[in-house]
Amino acid sequence: MRGTVSTDGYARRLFGNAAVFNFIVALALLFLRPWVGPLVRLDPVAGTNLVFVYLSAALVGVFGYTYLRIAQDPARFRPFIEVGVIGKLLAVGAVTWPWLAGDIGWQLPMLVSGDLVFALLFIGFLWRTRPA
Repeated sequence: MRGTVSTDGYARRLFGNAAVFNFIVALALLFLRPWVGPLVRLDPVAGTNLVFVYLSAALVGVFGYTYLRIAQDPARFRPFIEVGVIGKLLAVGAVTWPWLAGDIGWQLPMLVSGDLVFALLFIGFLWRTRPA
C-alpha cells in the first residue's frame, strides 16, 4: 500500500466518520426507534419483527466497529474496506428497490444516500492506495 502520512490521516478521518455515522444509526435504531421511526417512515414494529430491527442495528454497529478499526490501521485492515463497500452498497440496494417499487417514501432512501457516498469514498480510497 502506498501509504503516506496524509493518506493515513485521510483514512482516519474517512473511516472514523463512517464509524460515527454507523454508530449513530445503530444507537438510533436501538434506543430512539419510537422517535426516529416516524421521521424516516418506518412502520411500527412489535413482536418477532422487532428482532429484525435489533439485528439490523447490531449489524450496523458491527460495521461501525470495523470502520473504527480501519481508521486506526488502514494497511492492516485494508481487506475489510472491500467488505464495507459491499455492505454499504447492499444497504443502498435494500432500500432503493422498495422505493423504486413505490413501497416506501423518500425519507429512508435519503438517509441511506449517506451509505452510497461512503461506498464511493471507500472505492476511491482503495483505488488511490492500491499496491504498486
